Amino acid sequence: MNRVRNCIAALSFILFAITCFPPTSAAGIRGLPEGQAKVAIGEAAPLEADDLKRAHNEGKIILLMFGNPDHCIYCEKVWGNINDLLPRYEKDVAAFLKKHRASKFWGPPSEDVALGERYGVIGEPWLFIIDQKGVVRNIIMGPVGKDQIEAELKKLLEVGKK
Repeated sequence: MNRVRNCIAALSFILFAITCFPPTSAAGIRGLPEGQAKVAIGEAAPLEADDLKRAHNEGKIILLMFGNPDHCIYCEKVWGNINDLLPRYEKDVAAFLKKHRASKFWGPPSEDVALGERYGVIGEPWLFIIDQKGVVRNIIMGPVGKDQIEAELKKLLEVGKK
């Protein structure tokens, strides 16, 4: 009898929590990227963080990833692909990981979360590829392979030589 009461109490609490604190989206629960970025391809990227400003002032291509490789298998793979490429392109490319949580929590957002909201990030991973002039050239939601990232870098490096 106690087990039944405990189960009913647990279910009641879960229903209460879902009713009072609904998730922002299904992707927010699962952590998958969804929606549309607030920054469009061809627009100037919000380079508000000091590390982004510094890389931009150095004329580097910026790979800006929002995700959590510590708990997201897709983020771990994308960030690993970026890090595998960096040694070949380090004089021309800067990569930044901004840890953006998929769900809303209490307390003030971190600088990374605030920047993710500025970019319109929901879920993870998101990769913004920003050219030497600070313009967003590609937005990739979800997993992306090393070959695709490298192809994007090569395109931007060719354009930069002209």
